[in-house]
Amino acid sequence: MKKFIFLLLITVTFVSCALNDEPSRDFVVLPVESVIMPDSYTAGTVSEIIIKYRRPTQCHIFDGFYFDVNGSERTIAIQAVKLNQNNCTDDTESLYEIPFDFRPTVSGEYTMKFWLGTDESGIDQYLVHEIIVQ
Repeated sequence: MKKFIFLLLITVTFVSCALNDEPSRDFVVLPVESVIMPDSYTAGTVSEIIIKYRRPTQCHIFDGFYFDVNGSERTIAIQAVKLNQNNCTDDTESLYEIPFDFRPTVSGEYTMKFWLGTDESGIDQYLVHEIIVQ
């Protein structure tokens, strides 16, 4: 029994000290390039908004949307995972499109703010659309 426990402890120690081959990663927010929005919106119905964006490198992988609600204002940006690898190649020429499903729950006016990045002073810039939901 003592030999079994000793072997088990050595195995657990060896496995827990094994090097992790997975690259480290960071979570980042990418700016929106442009959007294609529907002409009309209905409360309780999903409307598809096409969001276009660029990723800085091939190591930036789409990971959903940043979506913030503040009253009738909605702020949207692209969430991505950046793999910290040495072989990341530039991907700024490619334009990606991803659908964003917007489902307003009540009628009224909404302000849709799509994050475009920051200016030279570090101030957030937005593409703003005012929409009416019936």
